[in-house]
Amino acid sequence: MSNLVWLASFPKSGNTWLRLFVANYLMNVKEPFPINKAHLLTFGDMMGMPYEKLSGKPLSALDDDTIDALRPRVHRALAAQKADVMLVKTHQAVIQRKSAWTVTADVTKASIYVIRNPLDVAVSYAHHYGRNPSEIIEALDSRWHKLPGDKKTIVTQYLGRWSDHVLSWVDDQELAALVLRYEDMKRDPHQEFAKAIRHLGMEVEEERLDRAIRFSSFDELSRQEESSGFIERSKNAERFFRGGRVGDGLACFTDAEIQRVIDDHREVLTRFEYLDDSGRLKLL
Repeated sequence: MSNLVWLASFPKSGNTWLRLFVANYLMNVKEPFPINKAHLLTFGDMMGMPYEKLSGKPLSALDDDTIDALRPRVHRALAAQKADVMLVKTHQAVIQRKSAWTVTADVTKASIYVIRNPLDVAVSYAHHYGRNPSEIIEALDSRWHKLPGDKKTIVTQYLGRWSDHVLSWVDDQELAALVLRYEDMKRDPHQEFAKAIRHLGMEVEEERLDRAIRFSSFDELSRQEESSGFIERSKNAERFFRGGRVGDGLACFTDAEIQRVIDDHREVLTRFEYLDDSGRLKLL
């Protein structure tokens, strides 16, 4: 079956916000869907358990080559579940790892890619993993950038350069991703989230849409995290939902660092209208 719907992004670009909106819309709930139950509706493709089941071995016994070879089987097993839509969260770039791709196109129904200003990504990324933001500027331009698996429950996620990550999704004709800019999601959530619902092949119901947007607002998500914590929060971060502000990067980095990001990623920044007519980063 071709029923996998990929919710894709570079880390800290708005993937979790999108997932929680979709959860609230799909469930059509009358009160906010619990953030700690999002995993019940969305499979995270970094989870190691399916690889253990298919191989019959603990994750600690599987090297990256073995995991790469198993990945298409994991995706096909997921697609074999009796559901019209299987939501899959991913931070993988679409790349070929020896004989297998990180994303299996022939079982894909649709994909949505969330893109965010890389300077804001760097600030949020650094906060989440307890790193120096300037270190993340370096990582954004490394073709070897990855999130290593922990050999316990999580497999390696291959990111590469920020620009290459974006292009690997948005220029893949088989995956035909809907691209949502994080900044547009903040500016006009009604318009952008309606695009997502239509892309999933569903009818937009206005009252249901408004309710799902309200139930997945940053104020609501922060309230839930403060009340019950969030299982996806990194041990290095005090909070997962920090407000999702636009423009943090311009205040956090030096002029030289900002210019480096522009120079490193000019093609993609221009294409997705992150630069003004003078070649400077703009907020919206």
